[in-house]
Amino acid sequence: MNEPRFARLQQSLEQGFTLSPKAVFQEAWQRIQGAKMPILLATIGVVGCWLLLNQLLMTVSGEGEEASWNTTLLGLLISMVMAPMSGGLDMMGVHRAVDRPIRPNQIFDYFRYLLPLALTSMLMGIISSLFLPLGQSLGLPPMLSMLPTLVMSVALMFTFPLILEKGLTPVQAIITSLRLFARQWLALLSVHLLMVVLFMGAVLTFGIGLVWVAPLYIVVKGILYREACGVEGIPDHQQNPTFPSPESPKDRFDA
Repeated sequence: MNEPRFARLQQSLEQGFTLSPKAVFQEAWQRIQGAKMPILLATIGVVGCWLLLNQLLMTVSGEGEEASWNTTLLGLLISMVMAPMSGGLDMMGVHRAVDRPIRPNQIFDYFRYLLPLALTSMLMGIISSLFLPLGQSLGLPPMLSMLPTLVMSVALMFTFPLILEKGLTPVQAIITSLRLFARQWLALLSVHLLMVVLFMGAVLTFGIGLVWVAPLYIVVKGILYREACGVEGIPDHQQNPTFPSPESPKDRFDA
């Protein structure tokens, strides 16, 4: 990681980085202006493909104990197949965070990385799944047993962009994401806790609030990645820009 494109990332790993949840949300709110539609269309595409694949899973999973194993294995397979599209959503947030154009079909741009992303998704699934049976074996309530898994999902949030934007290997990306999380675990957990509250509020509005909350989450993740890792081709002094107004040319996106 001695190349210039890794300078910001190396600094974050060695010296840490600063995050202000309030500032992240303020910037993200301004950045979704003019960008909600492409992000929403991309999100609907990812969710639609996921639901379709899960429906197919239900039809072939069978019955009884064998069905449980089939469902688990097929669920892991679905997450591996969906990894390039999930990574595409993450990269839309990264691009928006540095004023690069975004478009709805950007989620299909990363299938050339299917093998490393699928392998990464499998490793992430295995790592996250280790904590649930451990909590159950200790007699913890289901909600508490799920807590380490949820924390691990936050800790691994940088993994896909590190592969797609920095070119790291799956193992390197996972380890790097965990190291970055260790540097700012409280701020990262606080941001995600606030997003959970916002998603719950959006559901209570019969889903109408998701028009704002879903794009907000994607852009928030992009800003967090930018602050922690930097983005190749963007000078450091431009990676903390003054917020552009909604009428700025930078808010014009490819459809």
